[in-house]
Amino acid sequence: MEITHTWSIGELVQLNDNSGTVVRVRYNVNSTDGNISTQSGGGVELETGNIENFISYEDLTEELVLGWVREKLGPNLDNHEINNAAWIDSVVNPPAPRTIST
Repeated sequence: MEITHTWSIGELVQLNDNSGTVVRVRYNVNSTDGNISTQSGGGVELETGNIENFISYEDLTEELVLGWVREKLGPNLDNHEINNAAWIDSVVNPPAPRTIST
């Protein structure tokens, strides 16, 4: 089967000033191949000092916030998918043991 990777938002952290300004995003990456799955995730801090085109909290979508996450991860974006896929592959095709008893 082919591994599918699903990104989702786990948590949004806002400033405690009733502005609805999101300052931190926790995200998850769930990877599945048939009955085998694994999950990884992390968090990114958002820069809020000079916000252009402010979007109110009520108008945020998962797609928009994931776009922010992907932008912040930059060149490290694929690391979660690569690591999850490697773990799944190690379960599907376990490596030979380094030693054997004789």
